[in-house]
Formats: sequence, structure tokens, C-alpha cells
Amino acid sequence: MQLKTILSLLLLLSVTFAVNAQTDKNSIDDKQEDSRKKVKLSEDYQETEVNFLLNYYEQDGDHSPVTGGQGTEELTNVAPSFVVHIPVDSLSSLDLNFGIDIYSSASTDNIDYFDTHKSSASGMDARAHINAYYSHKLLKSGNDYSVLAGFSQEYDVSSYHAGGSYTLNSKDQNRSLTIDGLYMNDSWKLLYPTELRGSSDANLKDDVRTTLKFGLSYSQVINKRSQALFSMEVVSQSGLLSTPFHRVFFDDAFAFANDKNELATRSHIEQLDDSRIKIPISMRWNYYISDFIRLKTFYRYYSDSWGISAHTASVELPMMVSPSFIISPFARYHTQTAADDFYEFGQASSTAEFYTSDYDLSEFDSFKVGVGFQYSPVTGISNFKSPLRKGKTAQLKSIGLRTAYYDRSDGLNAWLVSLDFAFTF
Repeated sequence: MQLKTILSLLLLLSVTFAVNAQTDKNSIDDKQEDSRKKVKLSEDYQETEVNFLLNYYEQDGDHSPVTGGQGTEELTNVAPSFVVHIPVDSLSSLDLNFGIDIYSSASTDNIDYFDTHKSSASGMDARAHINAYYSHKLLKSGNDYSVLAGFSQEYDVSSYHAGGSYTLNSKDQNRSLTIDGLYMNDSWKLLYPTELRGSSDANLKDDVRTTLKFGLSYSQVINKRSQALFSMEVVSQSGLLSTPFHRVFFDDAFAFANDKNELATRSHIEQLDDSRIKIPISMRWNYYISDFIRLKTFYRYYSDSWGISAHTASVELPMMVSPSFIISPFARYHTQTAADDFYEFGQASSTAEFYTSDYDLSEFDSFKVGVGFQYSPVTGISNFKSPLRKGKTAQLKSIGLRTAYYDRSDGLNAWLVSLDFAFTF
């Protein structure tokens, strides 16, 4: 479908939904929030909310790009983080997100695959990050604006980003149009495979990647049970889009797939175009089946200048088992075509300008299934002395657990577990 046709369809649907706008009254989350307001200690005090998140991710597979599209992809990642929501006043708020990712990767440990005395710094690594988000509602117009900035650092990459958004809200708050932009800069320490360091092949000309994103989204309350959101983004990337420690083996290496010494003499660094345009177009639709069951759906179409096109669809069904307990089973399906310059091990030609054996850019199907649990009593789980307000009480508000299994048609599979502890101070 051409981009012009897609945009016309989105505009037509938006106009249709605008005619039927009504206020939503059946949200499971809204019902819990309304109950909390009844037991709020002070109407003029806005509480600071803190979420402690602990994420665990484990994967395995046998198509590592570090060893040319074959070899282990085993990886574990533990990521504790804090999300702090601070009401500055009745119209403004500040959100801070900071944490660390600690991962162990058999795949990236093979940067020194052909060295008998491995010394790779990437077998175990950590990434620290911090992000700040400030939002403000304009009293006269009812519109919103926000600004954001963030920074992250790991062994071979440092990154920062900045951006903002502006939202036009209808008078009845049932419709909104958001325009947003983001700038990202990633600076790399060019860590090449051990056998290529100092060679003419280790000559990637850039060590910086820049990303510019422009987004447009429209949300609409259709009626008291249904609401939808449409969004479109244009993302432009330039600079270092190759990963310096990803190997590629040309078609002269296939016969030596099991001969480590011979392979070492036929190793090449991944070479990808230094510019890329991505265009994702998505739709979310939520429907409140009853006071106790909500249907959440999502669809996205994706296309980029490297030749990949993809479709992603997901569904989630939050169910209120009791006023304090919600169960949310979910499923996601994704399918994509391969990038023009993707080659399996031993298939790339030495005459090709660009080449990669990264299976993230290959043709594949994937699915993810899982379930989430949230325990959130109206009066909270427990109370304790507030460290922020003298003589006041803080509260453990809720506990959430989310787990999922991911499987990809190229053999990669993964488990994900997330814990969420929500506090108010």
C-alpha cells in the first residue's frame, strides 16, 4: 500500500471517529483510581510516585552476527530501574527514569573468537542510563507540551538524546493531536574483531550515529466503551550503522565452516549503508467489554530504505478478577522480509557493496505470549514512615508481575520476567 493511500485512510477514519466522540466511563484503571481518590488523605497534596522495576531477560540461538551468522546467541540481562513521577504543581510534572542493565553475552564474548587467549571486554558489560521528562498543561488552551532529555553509557557506546512534543486537546478532552520530535547521538568506540584489528578491513569511516525522529499521533474516544490511537513516524539515521564487531564470511569461506584457522583468514567486517529511513505506521484500539474485562489491540506496518517491510499485531485482555487483582494475558505476532543486503554464512559475494549476517535483518516470523498480574488494593498493600515528608505516611501501592516467552523462526528464543513495585510518598 502506498504511503499516500495509507495517510488518506487514516484521515478518513479520524474524521469518522470525531463524529462519535463520548466520554469513556468503563476503564478498569479508572475504576481503581476513582476508589483511591475516596480514601485520599489530602486533596491539595499531590503525591510523588516511585516505581521500582526489575527486568530479567534470557535468550539463546545459533545465528550470532559476531561470528558471521552462526554460533551461540546466548545472553542474559538483569535491569533494575527506578521511575519517579514528581508533581511540580497542578499543571506540571517531572518524570525521572534511571537504572542499569547488566548483561552477560556469549555472543559478544566471541569478538575475540579467533584469539587463543580471549580478552574481549564484552563478555560481561553494564549500561547505565538516566532520562528526564517534563510536561506542562497550558491553562487557557488546555493543550500540553513536554520536553525530554537522556544519557546512557556502556563500554563501547555513549549516547544522549533530546526532544519534545506538543499536544492539541479538544475542549471535551476526547480528541488529541500530538506532534513530537527526537534527536539521538551515539558515539562508538570502534571495537573490531581481534583478527582484523590494524588491517585495512578495519576502516569504518564513522564512529558516530545520529537519529532524527518526527512523529504524529491522533487519539480519539469513539464512545463510552471504545477508544483508538493512530500514529506515524519518520525516522532518519546516518553515520555508523554497521556494528564494528559483526563479522561476515564471503562465499569462499563456506567450505571451511568448521576450520577455525582457515576462517580467520576470510573474516570481514559488516558493511551497511550509512543512511537509513524508517517509517512505522500503527493503530491502537481499546474496547471495554464490561466493567471487568478490557480488550487492547495493536497493529503496526513498518517499511525502511534497506528493503525490510514488516507487520506486527498484538492483543491483550486485562481482566479484573477482584477489585484488587488484575490478570492480563497477551500475545504478539511479527513477520518481516529480509534486508536487501542480508546474507547467511558463506553467501555474500566479495563484489557486494554492503553485506551483513545479522539475523535481526533477516526474513523471519516471531511470536510472544505471556501474562501479567497486578495486585493493587484500594487502601494500598502496606504503609510506612515517609522519608520525604516529615510525620507523613508513605505507601506500597501495588505489585505487578509480567512474564513472557518469545520464539523466532530462525531458532532464537527468549524468556522475559518483569517485577514492578509502585510506591507513593
